[in-house]
Amino acid sequence: MKKALLSLALIPILAQAKISVGVGEYRYGPDTPQNIACKMAEESAKENAVTKFLGEDIEFSIFQKCKDEDCEFQKDSLNEVRGYVKQIIHKDTQIIALQGYTSCIVTIRAEVDTPKNEIKLALDKDFYEFKENQEVNFHGVVNKTGNLVVFNYVNKTFNKIHEEKIATNNKEFMLPSPKNRIVARLPVNLNQSKEIIMFLFTENDYEFRNRYSEVEMNYFIKSIPSHQRQIVNRYVYIMRNV
Repeated sequence: MKKALLSLALIPILAQAKISVGVGEYRYGPDTPQNIACKMAEESAKENAVTKFLGEDIEFSIFQKCKDEDCEFQKDSLNEVRGYVKQIIHKDTQIIALQGYTSCIVTIRAEVDTPKNEIKLALDKDFYEFKENQEVNFHGVVNKTGNLVVFNYVNKTFNKIHEEKIATNNKEFMLPSPKNRIVARLPVNLNQSKEIIMFLFTENDYEFRNRYSEVEMNYFIKSIPSHQRQIVNRYVYIMRNV
């Protein structure tokens, strides 16, 4: 009897728990339009609302690169908020002018939920190593039909290096396809470079720009529902031929 009463008592609590309050702020200067700044603040408020309700998953990756007995370890963390805002019930926007900048603060009361992401994207290696001017190929498997876009992240900028429609049905694919070519390039005056390649898979069609800043990419990714995208990041080492 006690167990049955406990279960019944939990029902109204769970029913109300999908409502969450989130606050987001974006500080901007004269070069940023107010509507863009407030849109960024709203996206932060959505993420804050989802995080408060669902929490965050933190994924750690450890990479090891050795030369003789000298090994270098790189540990990175990726925070992913696995949820989305179903609808905004109420939104309040405040503009506050302070010395040196203006701040847009958005507070929302929203209904949030946890989507089931069924996209599985896997690549053949944990990191890649190429010589300068070497032709680059990536192999992987994905269980959905969609678009796979590859970005090179360097100097705080995401540069699109390849985009392709994928319809492999759980069979291994190779990027790029034979009709295209990707070649490893080194920045000027560097003998080696450690960069990040981001593989972004989306089920639906989107228009992808050739270049994004960190803020722009963050905003663009958040605009895609989390259950309709999958991201895999890989380190790439490029070394000059001696």
